[in-house]
Amino acid sequence: MIGAFGGLWFAAHSWSKNLQVLKVSVSGTNYIEQDEILDLIALPEGILFEDINLGEIQQRVERHPYVRTASVNRDFPSAVRVTVRERRPSALLVSSRMAIIDEENIVMPVRRGEVLRNLTIVSGSFRIPQPGDTLRHASVNRALQIIRATKETDEVVHHLFSEIRILDDGDLVAYTADNGVPVLIGENVNAQKLVGFKEFWLQEVAPIGSDQIQSIDLRFDGQIVTRWRAGR
Repeated sequence: MIGAFGGLWFAAHSWSKNLQVLKVSVSGTNYIEQDEILDLIALPEGILFEDINLGEIQQRVERHPYVRTASVNRDFPSAVRVTVRERRPSALLVSSRMAIIDEENIVMPVRRGEVLRNLTIVSGSFRIPQPGDTLRHASVNRALQIIRATKETDEVVHHLFSEIRILDDGDLVAYTADNGVPVLIGENVNAQKLVGFKEFWLQEVAPIGSDQIQSIDLRFDGQIVTRWRAGR
């Protein structure tokens, strides 16, 4: 009996050692094409199942600037499963060149299509590091904090602004998505101030048209200072 069991174990072990990887599956991608991940994995044709290095594959996949984390597992008898967690684009940076930045201030290359949809622009004269590096810039950080605050307030507030520009002195000016009205932001931006601006825009501006406004100042607590165009 023991000999028979040992023979079966040896046969099964020998069989498993000769298994080849026949399939690599990729899940979790939204902005990344699956072929990009497969190119990074680059498993040789006919590689044996037991010869694959899961840690090495994970490192390759995580080199992609849009990948935050990746997990790699064996799916017996012949598949490798890769699950990707992508970085979430936060804003489109426009300076000496263009780039995308995620919620952890990691720079990513610009990709067309879905990635650019609904991204607020952060523009100005600042250095954009290479993809995969962290952008460290006080005024850019403030701009990203404002963008996060608009997202956390509600969708209407978030879509009121299309761009935040960093001036040479470090101050910030936001521009509305409708007609590009300049809005002076100030230091303390919170949900209460943003909700107040939304109500002002919907009740006072929208009925008459944003083309009647020259600028809006949100730097003062409890009030919104508006400069109307001549003739109003």
